[in-house]
Amino acid sequence: MPVSLDRLIRVKPIYPVYRLDGTRFRIGAQAGVTVDFTDPYGQLWTLVEALDGTRTLGEVAAAVGRAHPGIGVEDVLGAVRDLDGRGFLEDARPSPYDGGDARRYQGNVNYFSHYAGLSAAREQPQDRLRGAHCVLLGLGGGGSYILPMLLAAGFGRITAVDYDRVELSNLNRQFLYRESDLGAYKTAVAARTAREVNPGVEFAAVQRRIESAADVAICAIDEPPFVAQRRVNAGCVQEGVPYVCGGSFVTRGRLFSVRPHETGCMDCLHLYYSRADPSYLAQLAGALRAEHGRVTLAFAPHIALIASLITGEAIRLVTGHAEPIALGRQLDVHFETGELEVMSQWPRDPDGCPVCGDGADAASFAVWAEAESGSPMLR
Repeated sequence: MPVSLDRLIRVKPIYPVYRLDGTRFRIGAQAGVTVDFTDPYGQLWTLVEALDGTRTLGEVAAAVGRAHPGIGVEDVLGAVRDLDGRGFLEDARPSPYDGGDARRYQGNVNYFSHYAGLSAAREQPQDRLRGAHCVLLGLGGGGSYILPMLLAAGFGRITAVDYDRVELSNLNRQFLYRESDLGAYKTAVAARTAREVNPGVEFAAVQRRIESAADVAICAIDEPPFVAQRRVNAGCVQEGVPYVCGGSFVTRGRLFSVRPHETGCMDCLHLYYSRADPSYLAQLAGALRAEHGRVTLAFAPHIALIASLITGEAIRLVTGHAEPIALGRQLDVHFETGELEVMSQWPRDPDGCPVCGDGADAASFAVWAEAESGSPMLR
């Protein structure tokens, strides 16, 4: 990659640089990022010290040449390319997030800088978030955690959908609400919180179906069980909106994400299961009839964990700063052990899926007919 000698470059401030002894130094302080350098003549150390962002690369090369005669510009450029390839360098120009109201996102930009380099601006993911619209379906256990994280992340526009009022039984894990909010619509409390936390976000809270386009959607609703998520899947696939779906169970949380017409959707998942297991449809029909979702089982630390994974996945889908971790696969987090496990990974089924494909397997989807009874949030 060509690098201009007029460019201001620095070692990323998020990485500490320090000597280990007279011939070795280290960049970074995290497993998987940290690199130890053996530098018996101190040439690379001189270069790294000079890459402080106050000098052009040409001036840096001149300073290294003065300290170590015989080290030329091409030697410096080669070392700079190596350091950039290891992810340690960034453009040192002033950032629009260094001051003013945008400074609230400086920590985000510093985080995103880990994924950037000399060929990509560290501000790019944050810029994408500020231009993006996220639809959050549900302000209950998961949604009440996710909303503050979306506000802090800096989505330019957030639309939250819910139709419930705040109840006393919500307060063991839904920290968006207070006792003084009992009886109020969750959407009203969410709108107040959005104004207080980040007035720069265009926020709307509604109790009806969403019909506007979005860049990403998050499904944090679980009633009616299975049916609600399937309806969200159908709407997002129809509109071409990527989405993340997840929730908390007894000792596990689960999430998966879908990029319409690229990865398998939720109906593709049900087809995949039904073809792999002859008893799957009977199990699904039984679960739909049982209405087990009426039992509230929620432990705040566990919900916070799965909610953070869901939010992070939505941000990855929007910014592309890192690969999504649950795209086209069900990812479980074991609350007791902290381990992540891929429960299933399924392909898109363009021939059989009635939602993202051209097929309609009537036998596979007959189990939904009785359950599709309507929901104020989705109808």
